[in-house]
This record gives sequence, C-alpha cells and structure tokens, in this order.
Amino acid sequence: MKLNVNKIIKLVLFNLVIISGAYSLEDGGGTNASIGTVNINGEIYNQLSIKPEIPIGKLGIGLDIYFYFNENGIYWENWDFKNSNSIYRTIVDKIYYLRWGEPGDDIYILAGALPSVTLGHGMLINNYSNLMEYPQIRQIGLNVQAKLNGFNFEFVHSNFKVSYPGIIGFRTSYSIIPQKLSVGTSFVTDLNQYAGLKDIDGDTYPDYYDLYPNDPNKHDNKDSLKNIYDTWDGDYLGQGIAGFDAWYNSQGYEDVSFSDMKKDPVSGMAFDITYNMSENMTIFSQYAKLYGASINNEDFSNGNDSLLGWGFVPVGIKAKIGPLDVLTEYRINSRRFIFSYWDRAYDINRVSIVTDDDGDKHLLTKESQLYQFGSLKGFFMQTSLSIMEIIKLGVGYQNMVGEKWDYELKDYKLNEKNQTFLSTVSLDNSIIPKLGKADAFYQQSNIPNPFKFNPNTSTIWGYDIGIELSNTVMLLYKNRTSYIEDSEYPDSFLPIKNIQIETQFTF
Repeated sequence: MKLNVNKIIKLVLFNLVIISGAYSLEDGGGTNASIGTVNINGEIYNQLSIKPEIPIGKLGIGLDIYFYFNENGIYWENWDFKNSNSIYRTIVDKIYYLRWGEPGDDIYILAGALPSVTLGHGMLINNYSNLMEYPQIRQIGLNVQAKLNGFNFEFVHSNFKVSYPGIIGFRTSYSIIPQKLSVGTSFVTDLNQYAGLKDIDGDTYPDYYDLYPNDPNKHDNKDSLKNIYDTWDGDYLGQGIAGFDAWYNSQGYEDVSFSDMKKDPVSGMAFDITYNMSENMTIFSQYAKLYGASINNEDFSNGNDSLLGWGFVPVGIKAKIGPLDVLTEYRINSRRFIFSYWDRAYDINRVSIVTDDDGDKHLLTKESQLYQFGSLKGFFMQTSLSIMEIIKLGVGYQNMVGEKWDYELKDYKLNEKNQTFLSTVSLDNSIIPKLGKADAFYQQSNIPNPFKFNPNTSTIWGYDIGIELSNTVMLLYKNRTSYIEDSEYPDSFLPIKNIQIETQFTF
C-alpha cells in the first residue's frame, strides 16, 4: 500500500492541535481559536486559526495552526510537504513561539514571535518587533538571554526563515561591582538590506524586478522575446545570447534574483557603563558607531558615498518615582547617525523604492538616507504610567537641534530640529461592560515635527478593539498602518494597511 506523506503529516498536526487544546486546559495554558480574513497576494481569504499554548514546567509552546480558504477552496501553499525544504518551512511556520524560562532567569530563550526587543539601553535596537507585518509575513526570530559568573549574554536573530534577516545582534556585559557597576558592549548587523524587498511568490526574484510577482515559476518574458534574434538590425546583430541580454536590459528589463544582487550590509557597535545608585535609580553612559556607507549629498551614484557616524549619551538616568517610570538621556551625534536605528518600523523601511525628480526609480536602503541627518544635540525622555490601574500610558519624545540636509540648498542647514514621538495606551477592559481589549500605539521618528502627523516611512500606528460576545467569545478588530514611498510620485507616501476582523474563541 502506497503511503501518502502529505495526508499523514496533516493528520498528525490536526491531532496535535486537539491534544494540545485539552492538555493546555489541564496544565494552566489555554487555546484560542479565531475566524477572520486575510489578504494574500491581493486576494481575500477567510482564515481559521487555532493557537494552543502549552506550558510544561519552564517550557512554553505556542502554536499557530491556520487554514486560508475562499470560494475556490483551501489555500494549500502554507501546507506543502513535497520535499525536505518545504516540510521544514511548513512546520516552522506553524510555531508561534517556543519559550524557556522568563526574562531575568539565568537562561531565557524565546523563539518565534518577538513582540518587543531592546538590546542594552536601546542605542542600536530599541523596541524592535518582527510582528509588524503578521500574519501576511510570519517570521521566526530568536532572543536568548543568559547569566554566567558575573557575565550577561544576549543574542537576537529576527528571522530564521530567510538567509539574510534584518537583525543579528549580540550583547555581553560584566558586573565589575556586583549589583552596582557594570560595563557592556553590543554588536548588531543587517548582512543585506536588499533582502528586505518583498518576494510574494518566493521565487528569489524580488517583486521590484519580477514581471510576474504572483507566479513562482515565471519572473520575466525573456523566452518569448528570443525571436527578436532574427529581426535585429542594430549593433547587437549576430552577438548571440550576450547581445540579446544587453538589448534586453537596455529596454528596462532586469533579470535579477537575490543571489545576483550586490549585498549591502550595515552594522553597529555600542559600548555602555551602568551604575545602580539604588533600587529605584540607575545612571548610565553609552556610545555607538554605525558601519556602512550613506549616499553623499543626494547623489544616487554608487561611487559617491560617505562613511556612517557615531552617537553619544554622556549621561542617562532611569528612575522609578511612585507609579511613574522615567528614562531621560542627553544625546549628541555626528553626521549620518540616528539613535535606535533598528526600531519597531525597521522591517518596513529597511529598503524602499523611490522616484527622483527625473522620474527614475531607485532602491534606497534606510542606511543610504542617513546623509539627511547632520550633527545634533538634545534630549530624549520616555515615561510609562499606570493611572489608577485603569489606563496604562507610555510616551517617548526626542528633541534634538543642529544640522539637517536641505534639498534645495544641497547643503546642511543649522538650527534645524530632529524630533521623535512614540506612544502606547492600554485601557483596563474591566471598566467598560463587554470591552474585551483596547490598545493603541503610534510612532514617528527623526522628523522636524512629529505632531503635524504628516506620514513618512518611519510612521506606524495601530489599535486593537475587542468586544466580548460571551465569556469565551470575543470579536476582535486589529488595524495596523505603515507607509512606503510612492514609487510614482517623489516625496509622497502610500499607506499600507493591515486590517484583521476575527472572532476569537477561548477554551
């Protein structure tokens, strides 16, 4: 009898969901199920998702078993068991998280979804999340923290499903005086920023170059054009494949895959010293340097780049004053540097497609646009506050003054502002009948005035509103909005909306 591997594996996974749901109830975990919609390659599908959470001592397992379907049937691309690579991708894709221990333990490991990661004092990685494009893009990250003989270690990897993740970071610190004085160093890198280009069909040809972005078996129309060999009457006549390739590219067609593209890495290194004055107050100082090359003075040519700069916090203070947690820093930086380079929006603005004044399109990385930021000085303050256990509010604000690139003058202007505004708010759902959840957030970074609410690639906002239909059923509305450069119109930005409406069941 011939075995059907696809059916066997799917049956095993289905039974795993049923078993885990029952097990998690007995062991203090839980299982959420949801019904909603999702957008895949521009087509709307219904989504059935089951998320069992299984605690086993220090081990925590969270699965995300989901099916997409519409009038044409089930979307099976996420359940592909044809070969070892597809089996690996399919199974890993269903892991929401694996956790060992808790933050602060001697060993803490979180693999899968990374809701928020900050490395050290946040000078390089601050509040990064690999969930900003979830569920359309599901990343499997890793955060490891360990303590050993006075040393603290931390490792961050944003996505094991790709060859070039947006973040690979490492930090180590050592307690010179236990519980009092420590020093630390951090290193972060993005080995290839161009890997941030979208590739919907997974054929290794980015959508930017792919004439057929939804067809994994086709990316150009070169084969259908080869009959041009017989009709050429120009310089390429008789030059064979090389001549055809030259003509093909001269027409604006580019046959470029990720493996063909030139790698463009960016890295950063930071050093810090921390002193705990008391249980409620800590002072620190930190320095960071970015490594890479930024476009010099809005010149798109590859041969006119400038090295990246540095940032310095002479003094920073963290304090807890009653219900108020406060962080404040005095900041200084050179040209071509910004604080918290790897932030919440990094996966979205890692690389952009922009159009210049002549109508030509270019791929611009976040790193390449650092030329816009000159020498700056100022402060950053962040507070979190719980108001009578009803509202939890978090606000961050940066105000720095100095040089900023002026596109008309093609030079740096003085006394220009560089500001950042971050905010989160959560409402206690017990104070309003039938309210199951109410959260919102907003971020806009490194612009002259974030309170004008003119969107750019650093802008992210969203909210979750849940209405309880019963003790075990909640109707949840999720909205996430980010922005990308409009590839047709310079200095314009297009909203990218991720809206989910789902019914959640808890059992």
